[in-house]
Amino acid sequence: MASYQLSRRTFLATAAVGGGVALAFHWPFGEKDARANKDAPELNAPEINAWVVIRPDDTVVIRVAHSEMGQGVFTSLPMLVAEELECDWTKVVAEYASPTENFRRNRVWGDMSTNASRSVTASRQVLLHAGAAAREMLIAAAASRWNVPPSECKAAHGVITHLPSGRTTTFGSVADAAAHFEPPEKVALKDPKDWKLIGTPQRRLDVRAKVEGKPIYGIDVRVPGMLYAAIVHCPVVRGTLRAVDSTKALRMKGVRHVVSLPDAVAVVADGWWQASQACEALEVAWDEGDNGRLSTADITERLRDGLTAKDTTVALSNGNVAAGLQNATTRVEADYFVPMVAHATMEPQNCTAHVANGRVEVWAPTQDGEAALTVAADAAGVPRGQVIVHLTMLGGGFGRRGPMQDFIREAVLIAKEVGRPVQLLWSREEDIRHDFYRPPAMARMTAGLDAAGMPIAWNVRISGQSIMMSLSPELEGTGVEPFFLDGFTETMPYRVPNYSVEYAV
Repeated sequence: MASYQLSRRTFLATAAVGGGVALAFHWPFGEKDARANKDAPELNAPEINAWVVIRPDDTVVIRVAHSEMGQGVFTSLPMLVAEELECDWTKVVAEYASPTENFRRNRVWGDMSTNASRSVTASRQVLLHAGAAAREMLIAAAASRWNVPPSECKAAHGVITHLPSGRTTTFGSVADAAAHFEPPEKVALKDPKDWKLIGTPQRRLDVRAKVEGKPIYGIDVRVPGMLYAAIVHCPVVRGTLRAVDSTKALRMKGVRHVVSLPDAVAVVADGWWQASQACEALEVAWDEGDNGRLSTADITERLRDGLTAKDTTVALSNGNVAAGLQNATTRVEADYFVPMVAHATMEPQNCTAHVANGRVEVWAPTQDGEAALTVAADAAGVPRGQVIVHLTMLGGGFGRRGPMQDFIREAVLIAKEVGRPVQLLWSREEDIRHDFYRPPAMARMTAGLDAAGMPIAWNVRISGQSIMMSLSPELEGTGVEPFFLDGFTETMPYRVPNYSVEYAV
């Protein structure tokens, strides 16, 4: 498959291990894994466990299974590992875990999705245990070298000390030996009061490189022999392509291919601007389907109908709201409306893909490396084991690059037809027009106040499209969706004696 050749930045990609060997890692630390990346050439260092690689110069590479898109997980997640590892924080570097290796190694890094601001909370225990296990393996290696009990040794700041004799060694000196020790079955974690790194202000590991323009975002990827693709989508959701006349576009300089997709047309050219200009020369006929007759006024009317509908779902009910409103000194009612909102990421949707010889390689700014791998495999019609996914930095995500991997599917389909590496880049206009918008919603708030002006009754009626059902239609009719009502139900910050929440889809 193709390899990186970058024109203006230096990039160190996570190399995938070849050979198609299936490996497993049993978590947490019950059995020794096969350590697929122990001798990975780009690290030239042993892997202590799936999260920790230590180089001979004492550099500690900590792998991150979630996507860094400005929220700081490239620092916060390594801090969790480093706290228990007892390494020298100034020698820590972070790198992405490989979605490909996660699949081959029985999901050793677990869920790689980055959504709902839960990377730290969902990873905390696993990462603390990973750091502690690696620390114990390093101590065991040093104790074996000195022929002393591990209990007589202590690790701190990347140095292991034999307490009775004062002998010391560094992590890098024993890392190769430590990699061959069995992971401990159980490890004791620190009491939070003894934390030395977590909870302290630290400079983010990624900021300096970003200021200097070093990290590679999806839009920066360059692959030998790569072509560029621009795309135009059907202007109506769930509309399809009826016909396209590409005669004029194919006559334009640099244009190589016009690729028809079920709901879009892509132009592939030597440069992206050439492809973009050629898109404007396409003569396309769309089948807009039933949604072609839908208008903003229709959507608004349906939302407003929900505010008075009888067939609502009660999401939460405390006390007696009707009695509370009747006994209130003052009654207040107001309606609120929120329109559709686009994610509007700074970096438009993009993906670079190469499909050849039954294998797929993609470079993608995604919030879910596992989903990217699955979507790429499905689009190319190959097993997931034949897909390599390289994670890049993201120029914003906000959920747009999470479960919605449409840009990856399109890039793979285009590359499969073209037979060469292709970088698909949506224009800013396409990115905004074809976002998966936050649904519009209306809410009617009815509250009753006592003589002191304090609320004693409050009814919330929300009308809007379910976020989850828009992504997974099979969930329709399964009940109230917590994401759409977030902040009004269990997470409601205020306490009102008589309170109810109703939901109308």
